[in-house]
Amino acid sequence: MYELYREKITGACRDSFSLPWIICENVLHMSTWVIAGALIWPVRLSGWPVAAILWALVVVVVQVLLKKHNCSGCYYFGKNCHLGWGRLSAWLFRQDSGSMKTGMRLSLFYILSPPTFLVAAVLVGALLDVGVQHWIFLGLYIVLNLLSFAVRMKGCRLCAMRDVCPGSAARTGSG
Repeated sequence: MYELYREKITGACRDSFSLPWIICENVLHMSTWVIAGALIWPVRLSGWPVAAILWALVVVVVQVLLKKHNCSGCYYFGKNCHLGWGRLSAWLFRQDSGSMKTGMRLSLFYILSPPTFLVAAVLVGALLDVGVQHWIFLGLYIVLNLLSFAVRMKGCRLCAMRDVCPGSAARTGSG
């Protein structure tokens, strides 16, 4: 476990999260990523939805790298955190095999992608011939992102790392 974390673990926490919690939170994240891809699907080059394909590649690469750089040094490495990523990271990587600095840079993915896709979806809708389903997906995207943040915050509040994790949505101390 990264030394920064080892000495500042919060005592009152959940040591493991349930499988239904983990599945629901991951389905919520995946839903927002899929809808984001659908929102940019109309952006095509020679008939190919290049923006959506690139988005899918970015999601996969960032998710794998996050497991290495954030999760390999976490208290939940090999355990069920609220996302289940600690266990996944243990299957894929050695403990402490990542870089916390790189992981925090990669975490910008969660901060920057929702507003970026909101703007991109509005531009796609304004500039291209899209149907009403585009605007329905945009509304759903907004709702699911708000819900995702609320669920993540709840998970972070129960996390042993909440006071030291730079990505915590529920920091209670001066981490």
